[in-house]
Amino acid sequence: MSQVEIAKKYGTTQKVVWSAMRAFGIPARKTAKRDQRSSLNTSWKGTGAGYQALHVRVGRLRGKPMKCERCDRTGPEHNYDWANLSGRFDDPSDYQRMCRSCHRRYDNARRKAAVQREVS
Repeated sequence: MSQVEIAKKYGTTQKVVWSAMRAFGIPARKTAKRDQRSSLNTSWKGTGAGYQALHVRVGRLRGKPMKCERCDRTGPEHNYDWANLSGRFDDPSDYQRMCRSCHRRYDNARRKAAVQREVS
């Protein structure tokens, strides 16, 4: 039984069970590894996740970018990002590897185009 299950059975808290086990030198078993990816995680928000969480999700699925797909720059002396292409941040396939300077140029061009569309 887990410490939580023991606590429920005897009407106390897990902390009391843990303290008693420690006092009597009873070792706690190691926790089992659980799959916490995507919807198996209790904190999963799906498409409701925030901007940063969606970028982290892309990094976990597609790895850390180490090359720019725009200018073919490589090397550890540069910073690389996953740049979203169309604004669909929840789609991991809608990102491209870019060095920081290409990413800034791309985002600035998109912003400028959006402003021009609003003015027109």
